[in-house]
Amino acid sequence: MRADGAESCESCHGADYLGGTSGVSCFVCHDGPGGHPTGWAEAVQHGADVETNGTLDCSDCHGLDFTGGWSTVSCYTCHDGPGGHPSGWVQVDQHGTEVVANTADGCVSCHGVDFSGGWSTVSCYTCHDGPSGHPIGWADASQHGADVQASGTDHCLDCHGADLTGGTSGVSCYTCHDGPGGHPVGWVQATEHGSEVIASGTADCATCHGLDFTGGWSSVSCYACHDGPSGHPVGWADATQHGADVEANGIADCTSCHGGDLTGGTSGVSCYTCHDGPGGHPVDWSTPQAHGAEVVANGSAECTSCHGDDYLGGWSGVSCFACHDGPDGSHVEGWVAPGLHGATVRSDGADQCKYCHGDDYRGGTSNVSCYTCHTGPGGHPWDWESPLQHGSSVIVGGIDQCIDCHGADYQGDWTGVTCYQCHDGPGGHPINYRSSSRHGQDARDDPSPCMVCHGDDYQGGWSGVSCYQCHDGPNP
Repeated sequence: MRADGAESCESCHGADYLGGTSGVSCFVCHDGPGGHPTGWAEAVQHGADVETNGTLDCSDCHGLDFTGGWSTVSCYTCHDGPGGHPSGWVQVDQHGTEVVANTADGCVSCHGVDFSGGWSTVSCYTCHDGPSGHPIGWADASQHGADVQASGTDHCLDCHGADLTGGTSGVSCYTCHDGPGGHPVGWVQATEHGSEVIASGTADCATCHGLDFTGGWSSVSCYACHDGPSGHPVGWADATQHGADVEANGIADCTSCHGGDLTGGTSGVSCYTCHDGPGGHPVDWSTPQAHGAEVVANGSAECTSCHGDDYLGGWSGVSCFACHDGPDGSHVEGWVAPGLHGATVRSDGADQCKYCHGDDYRGGTSNVSCYTCHTGPGGHPWDWESPLQHGSSVIVGGIDQCIDCHGADYQGDWTGVTCYQCHDGPGGHPINYRSSSRHGQDARDDPSPCMVCHGDDYQGGWSGVSCYQCHDGPNP
């Protein structure tokens, strides 16, 4: 038949090869006018014969290049190449669908039980990276992700099932991924998540989540978990969460992005943009105005988070009493000493006292009146109007302390109050003491108070003024 063609069969078997004068149909043995044996169209028989006998018989009719030969029928009408795979086999859709539907047992026939070649001498691993059937390089996240990014996860469903937990492959995608988002296992853990970004940057994130990280093709915004491009968790700007996390875990996580000295690191953002030092207080916290105003507004509960319930250090190891003189937290260490107390008010004014003690200094949020210790807005100690205390203080401390508030000439200075409202001169006697009958009467009753300033002999004492400038002897 190869020599004469199938036309010679027609004289006996008929033009349709169904019997003719012989009464015998060619199709009793052949499956069509191509002359292939019955059942040849079945891949099992078709392939088994080629597997057993090779393709030499095919070349007899279809030509050495299998493109037609004398039969004028190309093997490539059904096959996609000399490998004998069906047309379209190189397309992943058909290729994979066939294996998914019929398993890889059919591959064994030609490529061997281990898929490394068999009689075909062509290893499946030329194109696949292992028995799973993934393409070469699939284990490389770049190719793996790029393919899913381009084509979606539909191909994954074919083998791993609609829920990606195994399907026909029996292998769950979640063996390597932590969810349908495709992130590696453990990605939700901040340590791995952050370490990857620190090491590789956010370029990989942009691949799926978009250049602005608001979703991209994944439709999942990074800001669902992060509060901005910095990568901090949502709510991080809230001091409560921010501080609680550092309190619980320390600043090691901060150094990962902001550097060992917290001045920028890989993030290029210094923690000191918002904090005034490694203690973590807000910028300008060291100023009483900011420091005190915060505590006045929100109470000292936030202080206990770091400094402990007793304010003696807590996990921070820093006692509030290193700077403050008591649990009220308002005054600095040594505030009860008039020198510091008064000096601060003189330099900064009494307005800062209003933060805690109120505009009238009667208590405010502190519930402590300045007048518990002071006689009035002038700031003199309580009972200052008593000549005994008033004078005793000046005698002991000298009148230089008066200069601090009332000026070198005692005329008022920043207080606007002159000492001469009550005194008749720098000697400190009451107004009109020289002409007052009180002067003489006091001395007649008891001259000893004169000794306090003018000395036991009335010759000057610490005042340097002798009573005998005006008097002719101890007798008034």
